[in-house]
Amino acid sequence: MRGGWGLRWPDAVVWAVLLVPLVPGALGDPVELAGGLLLLTAAVVLFRRYPVWTVCGLVAAAAVPALALVPTVTNPPWVWPFLAAGVFGFRAGRWVAEPVPVPVAAVLLAGLPVSVLADGVARGGFGLLFGVYDWFVLVLVVLAVVLGPWLAGRYLRLRADLSAAGLDQAALLERTRIARDMHDSLGHEWGLVALRAAALEVAPDLPERHRVAARELREGVAAATERLQEVIGLLGPRDEKPDVAALIDRATAAGMDVEWTPAEPSPEAVERVVHRIVREGLTNAAKHAPGAPVRVRVERGYTGTTVTVANGQSTREADASAGGTGLADLADQARLLGGTLTAGPRDDGFALVAELPHDARPVKAARRGLLGVARTPLLAGTSVAVLALALYAVVGANNSLDPATFDQLRLDAPQADVEALLPPFQILGDPERMLPDPPRGADCRYHWSREQTDDRLFHRLCFAGNRLVLKETFPRGAISGAGR
Repeated sequence: MRGGWGLRWPDAVVWAVLLVPLVPGALGDPVELAGGLLLLTAAVVLFRRYPVWTVCGLVAAAAVPALALVPTVTNPPWVWPFLAAGVFGFRAGRWVAEPVPVPVAAVLLAGLPVSVLADGVARGGFGLLFGVYDWFVLVLVVLAVVLGPWLAGRYLRLRADLSAAGLDQAALLERTRIARDMHDSLGHEWGLVALRAAALEVAPDLPERHRVAARELREGVAAATERLQEVIGLLGPRDEKPDVAALIDRATAAGMDVEWTPAEPSPEAVERVVHRIVREGLTNAAKHAPGAPVRVRVERGYTGTTVTVANGQSTREADASAGGTGLADLADQARLLGGTLTAGPRDDGFALVAELPHDARPVKAARRGLLGVARTPLLAGTSVAVLALALYAVVGANNSLDPATFDQLRLDAPQADVEALLPPFQILGDPERMLPDPPRGADCRYHWSREQTDDRLFHRLCFAGNRLVLKETFPRGAISGAGR
């Protein structure tokens, strides 16, 4: 899919569908409406050529207003980019091979200092903590709204790839069957024809001109049989039977130091990938670590095969030319089997390790492949959720103001004296968005009441000129949904 600028009818459908949440929410703001239309059109136009960066751009467009303009993710000013990022995230997972989580993570990490700075300017010292909490919420929203659809699209792509691989294997088996039928039937009959022609050719009572015709018939049958063998070769299996031992023998004969631990043969589809992995590992070792010892190990279990190709440090100058796409292609082949392939430094050398399950049915293999892709985002999301809950709990346990302390506070009291009586943290939320405006230029604090009733849910204290200028108590109905 990637690489073209041309628009297709699905792009027009996506553009029209995303107008539904965009236009109603932006009708009162011409700048927001124009910016949304421009962003949506650019995303539709650029997606086919730059799919991953389109998703990242939409995530950034959603994150910046949520973190910097309000600032709070709990009440984002612009919800539409989150929906658009989810739609394009699904399309990226479905149609392109490039991974989305790492670039999106980079965008989110860039948003952390923005969130801390924006909340710090708006809320003072507590704003630094509030900015971290806001960022945690943003990460969890993006994981659910963007990476969730991307994983769904990725699953559909993996399943389609595996189904296509199954069809290719079925076609190969059908070609093999046809080739065998032709060899068994036509080859046998033509062999009989050639035998009879040869008998006529040497018959003593046959005229010379008939013997010449018999010889020509025999030669024609031989030529046709040879052509049949060529056709059978085209119809039959394209690859020779994989033989890992032969690869090891050739590498050893070429002077490589190879330690070889064989195993019982795996299913044919797995054995072919094992053969390719060993070949690629030996090629990489010869190219990038000449003279290094190489260890090849194939371990066949009941449900899968593990293949490892590891080499030590080079003892001679390595080939400095750029590498090809061999490892990426092998990773795709392992993924099509529902397995995994990792490559990287290990024990002062380099190792190529593949886990290949024997059951490569599309649904199960696609699920295994999806779990491999989703493992890192899920771990990151779990870590962020745990940290957010921990922060929420710590702040929630230390942001309640005792009603008796509130009652003893006097207007025009010095700010330092008042703050000495306040709890260390404030409400993690935005109650100010639902309350009457405080005095112009005032810096306000918001604390839950330690003894909450319908008439007394939380307090607001505002300072100006280093003095307490406003103290208010709000009932339960004043706000809804403020975080603790």
